[in-house]
Amino acid sequence: MIDERVATLISMGFDQSLSLAALNRFNGNLDRAIDFLLRGGGDTINNNYAGGDVSTTSIIHSEISQYSDPTGRSACTSIALTMACGALSRLRRTGNVDVSLENAIDYSFLCEAIHDGILTYAELQRKSNSGVEHVSVEEFLQISSPLQKFQCLKLLPNSPRQGILTFSTDNPMGFESILSQCQTDGTTQDYVAVVITKPPETVLVLLPSFAPTATSTTQQLYVLLDSHPRPNQLTPHNPSGSYALFHSNLPSLVRSLEDIFPVVDLGSDVNEMMVMMYNSFDVYPFVYSSE
Repeated sequence: MIDERVATLISMGFDQSLSLAALNRFNGNLDRAIDFLLRGGGDTINNNYAGGDVSTTSIIHSEISQYSDPTGRSACTSIALTMACGALSRLRRTGNVDVSLENAIDYSFLCEAIHDGILTYAELQRKSNSGVEHVSVEEFLQISSPLQKFQCLKLLPNSPRQGILTFSTDNPMGFESILSQCQTDGTTQDYVAVVITKPPETVLVLLPSFAPTATSTTQQLYVLLDSHPRPNQLTPHNPSGSYALFHSNLPSLVRSLEDIFPVVDLGSDVNEMMVMMYNSFDVYPFVYSSE
């Protein structure tokens, strides 16, 4: 028997496989699936499947998250920066990035990053004495400089970069376009660590270089690292703690980001500037620096 939500989409003229894919994309939310398909989102699904495997390859999950410590509930930016510094340092030391990525980003890495990120957040909160709970990436980098925190991170030029959550696949300010440009700008490095902030949440993604080494024999992976539990998102993984989700390509990574940062639909009576404000996000691409 066909699910009632699938039947509704089929009655609107969408085929069964497309209907199932749209519902899976939005965790069974029929209204969001309808809006997505009516805005042309079906082309995204068809193009992704036509391009080959867009599935996640594996996930590393920790039972702890930023909420495991009472002082860490607003520490996601500090944790993301800690993860960025730690990941680029580990990958830099291990030499062959393609072989070592899943060894570098493991269970212990997640646990240590959560712990160290929360400690750094508390330390910088005491130092700034501002009373502000959510601290921006710029503020963290400025406050932490005398403490020599995050010294291995070099921000790429023309950053931060602002993006807009959108249903369109070719929007130059969408996730895929901006992250692809970060890859291009960071090709002198093996990986680019990109901190993404969509207030009040911050996550990290690792993007491989566009130019694999001549000796590379393994697939380059795209990684989403997150200190937030997502029990109702990222099906079938639905992580209940922090996690590192490995993807086979950029479209797959973008789908995960769109799942945790969905477009906010404010209705047709809200002006465009307000819609853009609610759907904006900031991107901070970093490469490793030994200076």
